[in-house]
Amino acid sequence: MNVCVLGRGKVGRALHAGLRAAGVASTLRAGRAPRLPRSPCDAYVLAVPDGRIAALADALAPALPRRAVVLHCAGARGVDELAPVAARGLAVGVMHPLVSFAGARTTQLAGVTFTLLGDTRALRTARRIARALGAHAVTLREPGPAYHAAAALVANGAVALADAGARVLAQLGYPPAAAGRALGGLLASVAHNVAALGPGAALTGPVVRGDVATVAAHLHALTALDPALAHAYARVLPLIAATAGSRLGAARARFDALSRRAEAASPVSARGTRRRRAAR
Repeated sequence: MNVCVLGRGKVGRALHAGLRAAGVASTLRAGRAPRLPRSPCDAYVLAVPDGRIAALADALAPALPRRAVVLHCAGARGVDELAPVAARGLAVGVMHPLVSFAGARTTQLAGVTFTLLGDTRALRTARRIARALGAHAVTLREPGPAYHAAAALVANGAVALADAGARVLAQLGYPPAAAGRALGGLLASVAHNVAALGPGAALTGPVVRGDVATVAAHLHALTALDPALAHAYARVLPLIAATAGSRLGAARARFDALSRRAEAASPVSARGTRRRRAAR
């Protein structure tokens, strides 16, 4: 298989490096006004920002070989972005990697999951690329915004919560680098457990144990350090309780009540209530 990756950003560089490491013939080209390889490729992967996919597909359509497959990597966009290519009879699809691309050199694609959609030949090629990278592949009919929202909620939500935790640790005397390292290790263990056991079984801590007193102490301590973080904890608490599910039993109602009381007492919540009333 011969692959041309279009886009020298984090996604494109990581894909190209992973394919080359796996022994797959891969060429990396810029996503703007690209110069295509002289020899035709089996697959052209558009690893460019979402808003540039359609324009790039339109520019490339006349120059691509008819038997080629064209894929893009945007989880929030569908195959319609590749309409100019599909109109010429080429196979088209989406190959979205469920991984955080904070930096191309730090992104490992082995073991991650690619979410796929497209026509039969495009899906076959995308699966071959995923296997070559040591990745998994799951096919959906149409991922759409809800799929992308789930990925963003987990990836960006985890980073935001890690940042909140780092601020607490900093106030307790943790050096910033040590806080990042410590919380990164914690998140790595959580990620391992989620992958191995599933989200429900991976849940640990006072909520799943039904320890309302400890959670109340958490909220009290956070309120003293940073009321905004206490408010955030109170807002996340129902999600944690929902993940614990039936294991909580009667404690579920106590956690819900604790969350409501903490939110009602929060200065952050009170300011929002006053603004909403003033806007009426």
